[in-house]
Amino acid sequence: MAYASVVSVNNLGAGRWVVQIDETDAGAATEATISGLPARLKLLKQITSLISGTGTTVDPILGTATNPSGPTVVVANDTPSADVNSVASPAIPLYGTTLYHRSVCDAGADNVVVSLYFFETWS
Repeated sequence: MAYASVVSVNNLGAGRWVVQIDETDAGAATEATISGLPARLKLLKQITSLISGTGTTVDPILGTATNPSGPTVVVANDTPSADVNSVASPAIPLYGTTLYHRSVCDAGADNVVVSLYFFETWS
């Protein structure tokens, strides 16, 4: 099979947004594109869970450019785990409507991964 991702961007109201990314055949360099977000957001929380596959850990990264590195990285996880739950403290301000997510699985290309990002708008 080939890599596939389904990205759902949901406005919860009152300036709150949640993005859910469902990936199949995720690997170390597969990437999902998040679009349709408001231009001014603060990242509150990142959750990534490895559901099944050859991999044993994920090490998610979120950026403002494809293949995020250096100044284009918004948040990068510190410690790989099967379940990552990172709270941004303080919240991370963002500008722009498109972001790029990589789950960064440690092994294989047959992994099923679910990620959630929680945002709030700001002015």
